[in-house]
Amino acid sequence: MRNRVVLALGPGTVNSGFPAVTARLEQTSGSWLQATGSLPAAAELVTLYRNWQLLYEALYQGRRRSGIEIEPASITHISASEFGQVQQQLVQQLNQWLSSDSFRPIETQLRNQLDPDCIIRIAIETDDSSTWRLPWHCWDLVRQDFRHAEILLSTPTYPAAPTAKLRDDPAPMQLLAILGDRTGINVEQDRQLLKRLPGAVPTLLDEPQRRDLTDQLWASGWDILFFAGHSSSQPDATGGRLYINQQAQHNSLTVAELQEALHQAVDRGLQLAIFNSCDGLGLVRDLAAAGVPLPVTIAMREPVPDVIAQEFLKYFLQRFAYGEPFYRAVRQAREQLKGLEDEYPGASWLPVVCQHPAAEPPIWPELSEKAPAEALPKVEVDVAPPPPIPNRRFAKRWRWVAIAGSVVAIASYPLWGVWISEQINGHAIQQYKQQRKLLAAKQSFRIATMLDPFNPDPHYNLGWLCDEALDDLDCAHKAFWRAAKLGRPAAYAEAARAEIMRGNFTAALKAIKSCLTVTRSDVVTTACLKNRAWIRIEENDRIDEAERDLRKAIHLEPDSPHAHCLLAQVLEAQGREVEARESWRNAQTDAKGQEHVPELDECLRLINQRLQLQGDLQ
Repeated sequence: MRNRVVLALGPGTVNSGFPAVTARLEQTSGSWLQATGSLPAAAELVTLYRNWQLLYEALYQGRRRSGIEIEPASITHISASEFGQVQQQLVQQLNQWLSSDSFRPIETQLRNQLDPDCIIRIAIETDDSSTWRLPWHCWDLVRQDFRHAEILLSTPTYPAAPTAKLRDDPAPMQLLAILGDRTGINVEQDRQLLKRLPGAVPTLLDEPQRRDLTDQLWASGWDILFFAGHSSSQPDATGGRLYINQQAQHNSLTVAELQEALHQAVDRGLQLAIFNSCDGLGLVRDLAAAGVPLPVTIAMREPVPDVIAQEFLKYFLQRFAYGEPFYRAVRQAREQLKGLEDEYPGASWLPVVCQHPAAEPPIWPELSEKAPAEALPKVEVDVAPPPPIPNRRFAKRWRWVAIAGSVVAIASYPLWGVWISEQINGHAIQQYKQQRKLLAAKQSFRIATMLDPFNPDPHYNLGWLCDEALDDLDCAHKAFWRAAKLGRPAAYAEAARAEIMRGNFTAALKAIKSCLTVTRSDVVTTACLKNRAWIRIEENDRIDEAERDLRKAIHLEPDSPHAHCLLAQVLEAQGREVEARESWRNAQTDAKGQEHVPELDECLRLINQRLQLQGDLQ
């Protein structure tokens, strides 16, 4: 089933309502199923969003990638609390609006026709700028029922979709990165991340002149356009402007000024634009108004703090460049931003995907698929023999040349060593994914750790391989601890799990304490809380604390079968049989379709045992 939906809102606004809404669902055969309905006027939604926007601006004064500097203001706990209340009210009001009787025929069709196990894209077509601003990703249909869905924004009028260019797999992605005016912000992290991407060849333009930028856009073969720096838009999400350098004059560009160059880039294969800067909706709407058929754009709906811009890019590219489908990579990266919302409220609301409805998402090339399977990547250097040495004096000079060459090679090791390590790590990942030559993959990860000993990723990947595929707990234990100490928070959760499997609860609790201190990810926090509760159950100690940890873990990740399984055991120990039975059922439901690890297999065994005894086995 091809789960593509176009939700055309038709004429209207949020203030006045949308009297003729049409939902078109693509079928496997390529035909489309259509449903119609309407949405009532909801002026209160516009008011709530404006209140949210004003509080957001107050909270982030002086902490954003914008073209206008604002003097920092003191933020009180009350204002942060008020922001959270308005955000919650906005989500509730949005879902009430989308639950209207007049819209229900459309929602019913979506629920009946879409496959919750597939990646779904729902394009919202409208010209109303207020509708573009709404947090559509908080729609219960998307947030709770279809967890692989992603919302896209589109105007109702768009040019023909660009013809998909056939890639010469395994050709790398050609990436044009514009590092614009960075006054008061740090784009260095963006630069380093882009330079280290596997399967990409980045060209970096550092505070370019207009001519340099347009000349590059006219060059052939770009797959991705990236911008980091200052940008701005008008309140109605139009009038987008990119600040490309820090000169007193000629320091910014509008979409109109880039229109021809962008058309040329799209004609020659540009698939994706990422505006990792403030108020990106104005840029996107201007692109649509100019008729630039850019397939996919990622932008920020409001002024964005520097840290959030950097972390979203990192989270997204870590997934997309390592094999996750585009829409899933965007959604997971946005959801991972929730881990920063204690310090940056509203962070997960900022990233927005805008797309031509008929375009297909980009696919990151898997470079190692067509590489020889027998060998790891090698760096070969052809060394020509030295010329004949006519005398001892000349030989002495050659000796000094050799010494100087050795010094240069040693001095440059941090550069080429890191690069080779990344290539070998990526090759090993592909070997692991294809479940072939697992021992060779293990050796590849070890070589990658030696070439770049301060990078936690090869250590973490080695631990995962040893644990999941090779059943080598000792190897996994050592690798996870190394990755944790090198700064990978998720590795603390895995190290704790390895310690629990070895029966070393004291070491596991130390890892969990470090994990909860350093991580900002809901997924990692859930794993650590679950592991701590697991220890309490094994020790039959402090069961009430175990229940609190598990309740919090399930709140963060509701579909964790192991957490529900452990909670069921806690409730049984407390004599709460009815609640325990419900937790067993939740664990059974959530376990369907998930990869089986040893603790999940044990959980399934217990589920079958308990529910069979109760005559409640599904």
